[in-house]
Amino acid sequence: MTTLYVDDMDGEGTSPITSHPRFVAVAPDWFYEEMYDFAPFGSDDGSDALRGLEDWLTERGAAADPGGFLTQTLAESGFEIPVGLSDAPEQDQLAWARADAMNEQALMFEACTRVAAALGQVKITGTLSPTVLAEGRRGLRVWRALTADTTLHPNWRHRDEALGRLVDIGRALDAFEQETSQLPKA
Repeated sequence: MTTLYVDDMDGEGTSPITSHPRFVAVAPDWFYEEMYDFAPFGSDDGSDALRGLEDWLTERGAAADPGGFLTQTLAESGFEIPVGLSDAPEQDQLAWARADAMNEQALMFEACTRVAAALGQVKITGTLSPTVLAEGRRGLRVWRALTADTTLHPNWRHRDEALGRLVDIGRALDAFEQETSQLPKA
């Protein structure tokens, strides 16, 4: 039986102590900061995704495909994002986000949720499914586009810091992908 690494929110909170060793080996300290919006689990959306994934895997077991969790979470969000927008060219994503403040919020929710699900799977189980990795990369691409765009928030003073953190998240996904491809096949 595979051990699930689930955070103790009444104790340590999000911590290396409550994380799979594969995650701990790659994740920088700031990944665990619960009140840091640039951390994968620091925003409300990222935190909610991690907590939901913990519950989902606790109910179904470590071998369950978290792609089902992600599909369910995105479908139940109430956001009506055009089908295929997360794979559309960046200019299409940004045009849709600029059309309405709720559109930007919806895209950011999906992006953060996808990234948190991918990193959360490794944090909780030590594994990363190809499907969830692809979703994490899709979310990271949208998150970068929204962060880099200066149209909606031209004077945002945290842009460079946020973009740097997204590079770090991309590096973590790269490392987990490389490690996953080197694991023996079951």
